[in-house]
Amino acid sequence: MLTINILGDSTEKVGLIENAVEIKELVVDRPGWEDQVGNIYQAQVSKIEKGLQAAFIEYGSAKPGFLPKKELPESRRNPERKLENLITQGQRLFVQVQKAAYDNKGAKLTANITLPGVSVIYLPFGGYVAVSKKMDEPYRSEWREKLGSILEEGEGVIVRTSAANTDYTLVAAELNRLRQQWIEISSKAASTKTPACLFEDRLIPNRLLRNFTPDKVSAVVTDSVDLARRIREDFPFLAEKTKWKNKLAKELPFSVNQLLEHITQRRVKLDKGVELFIDRTEALTAIDVNSASFTGRNSKQHTTLKANKIAAEEIARQLRLRNIAGIIIVDFINMDTEEDRTHLIHHFRQQLADDPIRTEIYGFTKLGLLELSRKRESYSLSYLLQENQASEQSFSVSTYAYMLERDLQDAAAKGAEAVVVLAAPALLNLFPQLVSLPSLSKKLGNTLYTVTDNNQPAGYRIGFAGSLEQAVAYLDRKPAESIDKLF
Repeated sequence: MLTINILGDSTEKVGLIENAVEIKELVVDRPGWEDQVGNIYQAQVSKIEKGLQAAFIEYGSAKPGFLPKKELPESRRNPERKLENLITQGQRLFVQVQKAAYDNKGAKLTANITLPGVSVIYLPFGGYVAVSKKMDEPYRSEWREKLGSILEEGEGVIVRTSAANTDYTLVAAELNRLRQQWIEISSKAASTKTPACLFEDRLIPNRLLRNFTPDKVSAVVTDSVDLARRIREDFPFLAEKTKWKNKLAKELPFSVNQLLEHITQRRVKLDKGVELFIDRTEALTAIDVNSASFTGRNSKQHTTLKANKIAAEEIARQLRLRNIAGIIIVDFINMDTEEDRTHLIHHFRQQLADDPIRTEIYGFTKLGLLELSRKRESYSLSYLLQENQASEQSFSVSTYAYMLERDLQDAAAKGAEAVVVLAAPALLNLFPQLVSLPSLSKKLGNTLYTVTDNNQPAGYRIGFAGSLEQAVAYLDRKPAESIDKLF
């Protein structure tokens, strides 16, 4: 069973998924970050590429989106028709982001709109009923018949595995709620200029909570009253499991900032001497397994396989924790037999089974490297957090700003009457742009001073946290022109 902790009472929301033993996943939802997966737009066709049988779509982002012919509802019904016979340049249409823009690539779009729920996915233009293959007959046929009977012409629905243990009336109610949501979304288009976002599918809480069936979640805990209310309304299956805790961050056994620093380390040391080195390039992520000081009492062959199995367990954890996606190459310790390689792949697949995001293992190359790929549903944490992903711990200025906000909240929770922050000029300039100072002042209820420190090239440090009188004494030793009182 999993506990989902959501720190939502700050500008940057953070979700932590944990079981009784360890942190399984960390999700960061940063304001203004163009992770638009699931968002629905009223858009316009800007260019049709007949050779590609795809169109470029202006939907409000800096880069136009890419819409393949197969992602049009009419193309599913008439696959032989050419794209230029289905849409025209300048035409308005509804689109939804399937894959976020990444590096130099624009977002991948679809016109086959989906509104996911916990038990069903509503398809306004679907025209069919599909049921999870993980369900057995006769339940699949029963769900197909029951939900098909309440669909209107042209509508569709996908019944998810979680519906198997849910009462029909609750599933039907969710379908009706999603249908009403689509009516509200589409009605906004009449009074909205094109291009425009009609529906924002936030990573937290929407996409995060939909990744887990209710029977696998023991509790959803958040420090935001508004977020707790929204979760109870939008996820009725989790309503009784949703709890509000005012000082949730203080109750966690670690700080979010400490966890972020840990998971951006290139080197990962395991308990039994095995090490991983994780390096991301523009094309792929490379993971090197080092046996380091690992030793065993058995043969070299057995010891090598054992070390690789330990590494595979941690790699599966790191893929999910860091949200590594795309092409991944793993350089395991060299094994002599095909039997050992097959055994290792089987063990690796077992470790990946609980990850809600699909990973495909393709096998070993002639050079002995294991090839795999993990579906990209949102940005990797290194892409989101770091200035230069090739450099360890090189957090961006934006990341430092949100880390500072969390540290200020932590200092206030410990009773600090005044806080003095020593920070780089770039951070002090950006901080008020990303974090609302009036809201932060009201929330913290203390006094905040900053000192410009050119010796901090990008980050910051808390110089003092305590009484107001002691803070003033601390500031007396700093150049007056470098001091600013934010609130």
